[in-house]
Amino acid sequence: MRIAADLHTHTLLCRHAYSTVTEVIQAASDRGLQGVGLTEHGPGYPGSVGWAYFNTYRDIPRTMGRLQVFCGAEANLMGLDGALDFTPEQLAKLDLVIASCHRECTPAGSREENTRMLLQAMENPGVDIMGHPDNPLYPIEAELLAREASRLDKALEINNSSPAARPGSEPICRELLLAAKKYKTLLSVGSDAHYHLKVGCFDYSLGLLQEMEIPEEQVVNSSMERLNQFLSRHRQVKNSKK
Repeated sequence: MRIAADLHTHTLLCRHAYSTVTEVIQAASDRGLQGVGLTEHGPGYPGSVGWAYFNTYRDIPRTMGRLQVFCGAEANLMGLDGALDFTPEQLAKLDLVIASCHRECTPAGSREENTRMLLQAMENPGVDIMGHPDNPLYPIEAELLAREASRLDKALEINNSSPAARPGSEPICRELLLAAKKYKTLLSVGSDAHYHLKVGCFDYSLGLLQEMEIPEEQVVNSSMERLNQFLSRHRQVKNSKK
């Protein structure tokens, strides 16, 4: 399986990464990718950028050479009610939205509470992908999450940085993949790169997908055609909710 676009990257603007937007885009091109997602942390993450940053995406070309650029965000879950740090109107303006839990801004509850929190976030029409749902700080009911993601046409992320960033995540990731296979849940692969040389690195994620025999058609960014169809469906939903 080949991943056509890295949908999860960070730049020095989040205050805990090391490369510029230009370096991230160039690295994606150098890797031979066909697409890259710019997904800076939302304003709820300490030290990250405010809405003015995302609102100025208008200046970034969506195509650079052969590379398609998706100007998006990694929105933060801010409470057990699944609320995000963007308004619905703001989310609708972004090309790509990943919603994730981070200890810096997301409270941890019981397995039932965490699952309900992620489900409520998935119900948000502005959300495309649930970021690193394998985080052991937020235990979940994997089968329920995968089933509902399938129903809602949302993708669950297989995050290549999880082993280093979230130790103990692999058993949860495997449980999610088993459930995703059962329910034909869509998946997304992202590097979660915080340095440009990590853009397009998918060794861990691809190894798991291969080992667990996940069909290529379940991975939304395994081709640009598949990815653009997925995002087009979501844009139609977002526009209908305005």
